[in-house]
Amino acid sequence: MAIGSLSLRKSPCVREHCQACLRNEGHKSYVLYGKTGNKRFSLYVPTRLVPEVQTALRNGKRLQELISEAGVSYVNGLKQRKVEGTV
Repeated sequence: MAIGSLSLRKSPCVREHCQACLRNEGHKSYVLYGKTGNKRFSLYVPTRLVPEVQTALRNGKRLQELISEAGVSYVNGLKQRKVEGTV
């Protein structure tokens, strides 16, 4: 599981007369952007790992959704117990 966003970026290189850069194609690479505490990070992701990282991001998003749903159910349960006089 992972939290963050995966982006495909295009950037120039440092080589003189690079044909891809001269054609304005640049060099494509994937980057995982995220946050740890209050600190932001970016992490290069090799193309061969992109499908696995995408799956991890989907799983992380689903886990966040489940945690949110669990929180709502928990608070509703607490409120119901209060109404019934058991809390």
